Amino acid sequence: MDESRQLALMLFDTLSPQGRSVDAAPKALGFRRSNAFVRIVDLSLAGRRLVDVAYFLVASEPELKKEYRVDYGLFKWLLATTSENRAHLKKLIREAQKAAIELNGPDVQDEASQPWGSVPLMGPAFIAGGEFIFELPERLQKAIKNPQATHFLSLRYVFKSIYSKILYDRLQPYMDEGVTPWFDLEALRVWLECEKKTYSLFKHFRNKVLDVAVNEIAEVTGLKVVMVTQNVPGSKKIGHVRFKWDTSQQTDEQKTAFVVLKNTYETLRSEFGLNQSDFDEIVRNRTTFTDDHIQQAMEYTRHQVSAGKVKLRAGGYFMKALSEGYLIGSLDKEIQERSAGVKLASARGEKTKIGREVSADKEFTARQQKESQLGWTSFQTLSAEDQQTLTSEFCKLATAPMIARSLQIEVSELVNHLDNPKVSPSFGSYVANRLQKAAKATKGDNSGNLFSDGSKAA
Repeated sequence: MDESRQLALMLFDTLSPQGRSVDAAPKALGFRRSNAFVRIVDLSLAGRRLVDVAYFLVASEPELKKEYRVDYGLFKWLLATTSENRAHLKKLIREAQKAAIELNGPDVQDEASQPWGSVPLMGPAFIAGGEFIFELPERLQKAIKNPQATHFLSLRYVFKSIYSKILYDRLQPYMDEGVTPWFDLEALRVWLECEKKTYSLFKHFRNKVLDVAVNEIAEVTGLKVVMVTQNVPGSKKIGHVRFKWDTSQQTDEQKTAFVVLKNTYETLRSEFGLNQSDFDEIVRNRTTFTDDHIQQAMEYTRHQVSAGKVKLRAGGYFMKALSEGYLIGSLDKEIQERSAGVKLASARGEKTKIGREVSADKEFTARQQKESQLGWTSFQTLSAEDQQTLTSEFCKLATAPMIARSLQIEVSELVNHLDNPKVSPSFGSYVANRLQKAAKATKGDNSGNLFSDGSKAA
């Protein structure tokens, strides 16, 4: 997921539960849109908003896709509507499917010599499973994802008048210059869909359309636009209009980085456990809480957690570190690295020690098993008398009562449970050791009895 979609999700999670609309979002919620898209025709204000949101979602995906999916709640929030009226939304979708981007028009002087094209704004679309799903032609996807001449379209700006929306879009390609070319008045009427006789007089066109648009643009975006007129040569009739504004008013949205969290959002949410109020505070103070400050606070908090100094909530500690400007100095980092090196060496040494102990335990266990098996094998070859002797001796060992208790029997009954898994290994090992000692004691004795000459233990 790219940063713009991530930003939209974060703002939706943060602002929507508070009942705050998309117009409360930072200006940087948006995307770089092709200048060609200012030529959208035959579409209402709400329909234009739907197309802007859909293309924002397409722009946030780097690859061409057969279909695009978005959470229905997020989609409605980006549309700046809380209405549950599905019929209205379905109407907008059908409207977008019928409308087109016209690739030529009144702003081309010689139409006969220019190519012309019309591309539908949206393909098949569905509302299902809590998602809005839509398709776009590949040609349109490429124009959205890889635009040539572009401007930045902020989804924060929600207009009430279609005139404001169309005029603001038309100003976008010239935002850096602070002034538009001279627009032919007739072309301007066509763009603003004011071709009725009502608007044929300039004073009516100005009062009912242009002034309304200029005033709302100032109210919604803060951009104070001034309209300049030019007469038709040799006449008092207005023939051309241009628009000017002070570029210093702008926050240079096209060039600045996002004013809300970038790739750190998921880290802050999952690792540090920041809640909605924390994110909201960061959003409100992004001029102070820059990406560098956020990274410093994250690093400082991780350091304090490692040192065992964070007792309650890492997110709360992070927010304090962020607001107070805490950071780790170079000497602190050196100390931390040295301490980490010591801990690593100690951990390696402990791991090696444990490994040796485990290996020794395995070897000991293997020897015991082998010894026990050898003892039982030898026991089977002994005479009944010698077997009776070894069995009797085993049952008199100091460990015999403990073994009997583990089986919940009397010591006298132990002789009948020698093949029990809790007894068999100990008995086999005892027999092997006893026979080994007896063999040494009777070395040179040809009687054939390992326990002859008083070597039988009482």
